[in-house]
Order: sequence, then structure tokens, then C-alpha cells
Amino acid sequence: MWIGFSSLAILYVFLNQFSHLNPFVSSWDQVDFVLALDRYDLRAMQPHFPGYPYFILAGLLMNKWLQDPGQALVAVNVLAYASSLVPVYILASRVVSKESAYLVSALLYTASYPLIIVNQPMSEGAALAGFWWFFWSIVAAESKSSGKWLLLPLFLFSVLLGIRLSYLPMGIGIVYLLYKKWKAQELPLQSVIKFVVIAVLFQLIWVGGLILTEGSIVSFLELAFGFTGGHFQEWGGTSASNDLSFLTRMKAFVLTNILWWGIFSQTTILMVLYIVMGSMIFLPARKSGVWKETTVQLSLLLLLAYGGWAFFAQNIDKPRHILPLALLIVFLGSLFFLRKRAGKSPRYLAIGLIIAQAIVSTSYVQKQAESFPAVYQLANYLQEQPDGFVVYTWEETRVMQFLGMTYPHKRVYTYEVFLHDQQVYEGKTIYVTNSVLEGFRAQGVDLGGRLEAVKTFSSNEIFDPVYHEIVLYKWTP
Repeated sequence: MWIGFSSLAILYVFLNQFSHLNPFVSSWDQVDFVLALDRYDLRAMQPHFPGYPYFILAGLLMNKWLQDPGQALVAVNVLAYASSLVPVYILASRVVSKESAYLVSALLYTASYPLIIVNQPMSEGAALAGFWWFFWSIVAAESKSSGKWLLLPLFLFSVLLGIRLSYLPMGIGIVYLLYKKWKAQELPLQSVIKFVVIAVLFQLIWVGGLILTEGSIVSFLELAFGFTGGHFQEWGGTSASNDLSFLTRMKAFVLTNILWWGIFSQTTILMVLYIVMGSMIFLPARKSGVWKETTVQLSLLLLLAYGGWAFFAQNIDKPRHILPLALLIVFLGSLFFLRKRAGKSPRYLAIGLIIAQAIVSTSYVQKQAESFPAVYQLANYLQEQPDGFVVYTWEETRVMQFLGMTYPHKRVYTYEVFLHDQQVYEGKTIYVTNSVLEGFRAQGVDLGGRLEAVKTFSSNEIFDPVYHEIVLYKWTP
């Protein structure tokens, strides 16, 4: 019964994903990835650094079949994410019964917000799959006496970083593995050093390929330091480049990004079900010994390592960066719940949550594939206007370029540059978007009396967290 319900929910969600591949490329980052399938060029941000070579390679292969770069990348995500059911099940079955392991797998796979991101042409979906396979390989290698098993997590960690470099903190799992082997006297110190060298060599497979595309190691390092400096000091939205206080950032990180977006998927019924399940974990129960399980200990270690990285070094305005945290919390929570709460009632609650998530997820996936993003609405509206205008945007212009819009559109960040540039278009209508104006106001500019709201374009915030509402204004010089 439990296996049947879980399998049906998984199959229902998977088929829905493949029948509703997202056709839209609606953000700067998404454009970067999609353009890479036409011409791979890191300096042109096709894609942006560090290049995500394994993901792009898979996209190129998939595109030969689909003939649509954006949907090809989405299809790679969908297939890769579906494969993660295998390691999740194996990991869960080490802690709970096989029937309960199916429930854990279905709980994670049907989780709504991760599926929304999987259905976008970026590398997050494939990276999540790579993470679960990497996680499983560590646990498998830790339980095997043969040293050859240690090569598997070292290689899979290289694949993971070649898909998404921001998973670098997950490398703490390799440190954990080598330490456990050394402490158990299964590996002498010289062998530990040997495996560290092998891990570096595996990383050089994809890093070396990127160096070749840039022509030299000097060019590659210039590009790397330029991107890293911008990420941490200018536009990255990290704690170093953001003015939010520690408490405000923590509130947004935990309550908004991880809980409301990542786990509850902005849906009240899911929030209620998760709260009920979570509260039942803390009710008195027989001793379960769950804390002694390697899977649980490693989950907590990875959660803490990536949590610190996501809080301090990732963009707080983009909730997708917390996906591994949300899934690890659901994974751990479901293991504790099903291990500590014996009987059918807890499993019925898990089935209810799985069904609710499957319904919410398929609804989201369908809407995402059928509803025009706000930036598309803006681009198409302007395309229908008479000639004789220019529009100034922030990041929206990247999408306009991708869509091949013929009217003049420019990205502008500073008020001084805007004042100078708009003089070139004297006698023409000047349009600006709200993102530009917010930037001007942050620079202390008083814009009173010079703006006329023209039209507002809206899409679902959970699909477009930054540009879900775009207001177009007419500027009076």
C-alpha cells in the first residue's frame, strides 16, 4: 500500500514535469545558461563563471533531440532529479524500513519548490541530483573495507562541482569520510594524502577544460577573480555586499527562504501538514537510536556546512540557493518521524503530505510552463508600441536581447550615466522600469514629479522572486 501510493505520486509528478517543460527563459542567469548551448564563452557570460561544463554538455546532448536549448536544459534537470530517487531510497532504507524509505523518497521528490526550480533552465536540478548521489557514495564508501570505494565520492564530488560550484561546502563529507577511515586505522596518513591528491586531480578534469577554453591559466584566473570579486563585493547579494542587519538576514534566510519558500512552497496546507509532522517528532517515544546512524550524522554535517555558506555567501534575494538545506531538513525530519513514530497513523500522515505536495507541485509546474513571466509581458508590450522610444532597465535587458527585441533597450545602474545617456534620445519617449528607479533612490536621488506610471506587469513570485512585478514608467526630462 505504502509503496503503491508513493510510486503513483512519483510517477504522476514525473509525467507532469515532462509534459510541461518550461519554455520560458526569464532571468539573467537563465539566459546565460541557454546561450551557452549556442556558443560556449565564459567572457560573454555564456554561461557565467565557472561555466558548469557537465551540465552544459548534458544540455548539448539533450538539445540534439529536443531542438530547444531552454527546454533541453530543463529536461536534463528533470531526468537527473528523477535519478536521485535511487540514492535517497538507499540512504533512507539504512535508517527506516523499506516501506518507510519509499515514503521518504516520495516526500522529497514531490516537494513543490524544488520542482519549480528543477523546471527552470539552470543547473540547480542537476546539482541536487548530483548531491544525493555524492551523499550516497560517502555512506557507501564508509561502510566498505575496500579502499577502491573511496574513489567514487572523490569522482562524484568533481562531477557535482562541475555542475554547480556553490556546492563546494559539501566537500566536508570527504573530510568526514577520510577522517573516519583514518581513525578506524583503515587508512594510514600517507594514503589519506594520496586520496586528497586524487580528489584534486578529479577536479582538474573540468577545471582544465575551462582553462583550455580561455586559452591560458592566466586568462582563466583573471576571469575567476573578476567574477568572485563581483559576487562577494558588488552584485552578489551576499552578507558582504548587502546592507541587511544580521537578524534581518537571518529572519529572511530561515523563515522566508528555507521554511516559507523551500519547504512550505508558499502554500498554507503544506505548512500545516509539515508543522503537524514536525511537532509529532518531539512527542515522547521509545528510544530510536537514530542519532547513531551514519546517514543522520552526515546529513547534519552537510546541513551545517552548506547552511553557513548559503547564509554568508549566497544571494538572500534568490531563495533557490537554499534548496539543499530545505531538502536535507525534510529528509532528516521524515527519518526521525518514521523511525520514532511506529504504526499506521504516521504513515497515513506522510501519505497525506505526499498527495498534497503532488497536487501543489503539478499545479505549479503547469502554471510555470503556461504563464508568461512579467519580463516577457514587458518585452512584448514594448514591441507593440510605436517607434521613437528607448527603455532603461536593470537586468531585464538581458532577456530582451535573448528574445531579439528590436527597440532600443539599455541597462543602467547609476543616475549620472542615465542623465548623460538619455540626452542622446532627445525628442523620444524615455521609459524606465521600477528596478532602475529603486537603484536611483538607493543612490539618494529625488525623482518626484518626473515619473508617470504606464503599466504594471505581474507574474507569480515563486517563479520570479526578483522580477515578478515590473512597473513601466515614462520619464519627463
